[in-house]
Amino acid sequence: MPLNYSKWDKIELSDDEDNFHPNIDNNLMIRLQREKRQQREQEEAEMRKELQSKIDKGEDADKAGEELAKLDRLQKLHVGNICQDKFNSKHEKSSASASANPSTKKESKLQVVAPQGESFVEGYEEFISENLETLKEYAAIDEEDEKSEAYILKHTQLLSEHATGYYLLHCINLEAAGKTREMRKTARQYLLLTYVCDLAKSMPGRDARDAIKPLFKKMDSNAECREAFAEHLSTYIKHVKTRAEVKKKEDAERADEEGGEEEYEYVELKKGEQVGPGGLDPAEVFETLPDVLKDAFGERSVDALKKAIAGMDQADAEYHMKRCVDSGLWDPTGGAGAPAAAEGEADDSTVSAEVDDD
Repeated sequence: MPLNYSKWDKIELSDDEDNFHPNIDNNLMIRLQREKRQQREQEEAEMRKELQSKIDKGEDADKAGEELAKLDRLQKLHVGNICQDKFNSKHEKSSASASANPSTKKESKLQVVAPQGESFVEGYEEFISENLETLKEYAAIDEEDEKSEAYILKHTQLLSEHATGYYLLHCINLEAAGKTREMRKTARQYLLLTYVCDLAKSMPGRDARDAIKPLFKKMDSNAECREAFAEHLSTYIKHVKTRAEVKKKEDAERADEEGGEEEYEYVELKKGEQVGPGGLDPAEVFETLPDVLKDAFGERSVDALKKAIAGMDQADAEYHMKRCVDSGLWDPTGGAGAPAAAEGEADDSTVSAEVDDD
């Protein structure tokens, strides 16, 4: 049986036509043709639905059938209706499991941001606590640039102002403790890291990791760069030594000041928490003291206490001081266990407790 190819003569190729009027934009004309075709097909679809409804209901079915056949015969073919893939399943594929088809997340760019003002303090303690072992391992590398480069590439958290700040302080502390050899090694690692961070900050918009290899490559291939680094390191070590000497003097002065002050042991007490040697609660006793004695205890001064007692009636002073001794607020022996001294001989006595009067 011979095949009829006449239907191929009606193929509508307006989508691919590029020979329109020279004064009309081709893309605009194609879009107009598509819109016109979609409108026509929509009208034909509504007409088919109406005719099929008449056939189903038996209302003038013969005439409706003829009209429907006419629509099929005159239908224009195009890329959207010329054929249908019978093997194309409409079944929606289930997504593969995460283990079978892992999705790769795009890493965000790593940046070295120079903190301003108080922002440097924010997060510093947390950073040191989380990365202390890493910081120590990097500082222990001894003039092995290849190893330093590999370590920074592996531990990119070192590209941080918190890390360089830690090494800056650590160098001074090491020198102050007399560990000059370790300080020199740490200082070199510190400078290498600051060079990488400075290079990264000079490349805005780039990932900070892009600065690691170029820096170490330049250090390895450029003798002038190595000489400049060595000179910078020497200057920095001198600065660390100077600052360490200042720190040692400051620490010594602070120790002298703290050691020269009379030390007392203060214990904050509240009602019911403690009972003195005479069976009285120091918190309750403190509440019953005259204001002048409360102020003297608040100043934690023997002279102030002596002055307060001298201005009181002798009987009242003896009564209140005995209660202070029995509650432990006042130790007339200065903690030596000697017999109680008279009120006027309180020179060697000490205030042994601080009461919370809130």
